[in-house]
Amino acid sequence: MDGFIILFNFGMKKRIKDSFIIGYGVMMPLFMIVILGYMTSNYYTGENGISSYYYYALVTAPLCTFLNAVTLIYVAREESLYKCGERFIIAPISNISIVLSKIIPSTISISIFNIILMAICKLLFKVDFRSRFLEVILLLTILSFMSCAMGTFIGLCTKDFMTIKNFISTPILIMGVLGGSFFPIGSLGKVMETVSYISPLTWINKGIFIMLNDNSMKIYIIALILTLSIGILFTIGAIKKFKKEAFL
Repeated sequence: MDGFIILFNFGMKKRIKDSFIIGYGVMMPLFMIVILGYMTSNYYTGENGISSYYYYALVTAPLCTFLNAVTLIYVAREESLYKCGERFIIAPISNISIVLSKIIPSTISISIFNIILMAICKLLFKVDFRSRFLEVILLLTILSFMSCAMGTFIGLCTKDFMTIKNFISTPILIMGVLGGSFFPIGSLGKVMETVSYISPLTWINKGIFIMLNDNSMKIYIIALILTLSIGILFTIGAIKKFKKEAFL
């Protein structure tokens, strides 16, 4: 337990200052919201507070949170890059402590930046969360956990992780397209809308919108359970597959 606490504190200090996490957490989504919101401003009437900025604030945050999986691929093996893996091999620290000390601090850091982003959207773009701000943050936090677990699993279980890191963003962006992160997927017809349900972002985005606009929690709960389940599976997989020798 002491080993985990030490690694957790060390991880928090690094992740809260991680330029990639800050970029994906605040800078990139704000840029996308401003650009896409401006480009599509004529397509939204603003009725009931639903403007282009409202739409993109709610769909861009989950996409950028998911993209943090790319950062965690690097974080998972940063000891080998800094040539300090030998310390982990001889240290009496369990695999569970090492893996969780990567996932949990990253999840907390990403969630903090999500709160900052949503607060900026509320003040700057007048996004009305209809008293559901905490529910939105909770779902984004669970998504952060899933992204961190997925990235950690890939980073720890892949030998050529630096190459994989450069390609992993492609399927995430495809899931973003299917989830409506760039435009409403329903405009492409029923077939594409049905296909879109293979993306976790579809469930997350629909869950948020239906919760806020129709006051229904059904899809939100499904998205919460689905995302949490995927995160737990990847966490267990990372723990089982991890070997300290991978840091060498």
